[in-house]
Amino acid sequence: MAKNPDVAIVGGGAVGTALAWRLAKDGRSVVLLDKGDIGREASWAAGGILTPVHLADYPPALSALCDASAKLYPDLVRELRDYSTSDVEYRVCGFLIVERDDDEARHTAQLEAFKRAAGLPVERLSLDALRELQPGLSSDVRGGLLLPDIAQIRNPRLAVALAEAAQKKGVDIRRNVQVSGFLRVPGRVNGVRTSQGDIYAGTTVIAAGAWTGDVLKPLGLTLAVKPIKGQILLTQAAPGLLGPVIEAADTYLIPRADGKILIGSTLEDVGFDKQVTLDAVSSLGARAARILPALGKLPLVASWAGLRPSTPDRLPYIGRAGMEGLLVATGHYRNGILLSPITAELIADLIAGRTPSLDLAPFDPLR
Repeated sequence: MAKNPDVAIVGGGAVGTALAWRLAKDGRSVVLLDKGDIGREASWAAGGILTPVHLADYPPALSALCDASAKLYPDLVRELRDYSTSDVEYRVCGFLIVERDDDEARHTAQLEAFKRAAGLPVERLSLDALRELQPGLSSDVRGGLLLPDIAQIRNPRLAVALAEAAQKKGVDIRRNVQVSGFLRVPGRVNGVRTSQGDIYAGTTVIAAGAWTGDVLKPLGLTLAVKPIKGQILLTQAAPGLLGPVIEAADTYLIPRADGKILIGSTLEDVGFDKQVTLDAVSSLGARAARILPALGKLPLVASWAGLRPSTPDRLPYIGRAGMEGLLVATGHYRNGILLSPITAELIADLIAGRTPSLDLAPFDPLR
């Protein structure tokens, strides 16, 4: 275990573990700290779709960040196969957006224009082609748009796999550790105070998701990160019942290889409340059955809630936080799984003194 590591990372979700893995590949000594177990907050509760649901509505800087990160996934998955026993189930399954009314048709038309302008794969499907691709769609469905290149990942396994890989590269991973403050001299952070003692580090990175604001309070830094609750359902079907990921009006259906199907999600501004509610279970089930009626007859396997770290302008905080030795990587909202590889690359570049591959000004924590 590194007593005085090069880097201390606070937060063991997808972003924190991706950074630990990336820094380990650079040969840096790293300690990663989490207040609970690895990947058990927003990273575990997500859906694992490797594209934003509403990409065309995103600020340009965020669209570019998402695109750059998606391109890193195939290589990252290949690396993890050599260092982890956890199969993250990276699959290119396509993303189907269905239309049932004029508002949904306007949304898909906007996205189709965006994709074509960017030279990205997109297919407008006839009703016959749509029902051949996905049998059993509701009679309400009148059209659809297919993004054939979109992939998904079994997100609850991602942080676990990254942590396992990083540990094999020498990263010191400590679970159930509370960070209570910082080691500092004027203008500089030299590490963290924890429930297991002080850890001195050349660089400290805060990747604590919705809890980042609380972690930074002892420094007098205010970061506008707010938890937005999302509830999700899990059901079990025969493998192949659902082919592509399907989205309609903020309801998404995600098929896993073993036949499990995720149904999401809610958007609730209720603070740090992670309770599952009957209203949400009922609503999500009904919304799913309006897309694919067969889902209404399937058993409910589980339901849960997670807290997404949101920011006022929808852009994550990636970069220096106003003090030497302190970096922040948080506020990824609904795209933490997607954005973890590029966030790790950008933070690793800053630590190494390299010029980042993307302009970080839009993501400046002090903006």
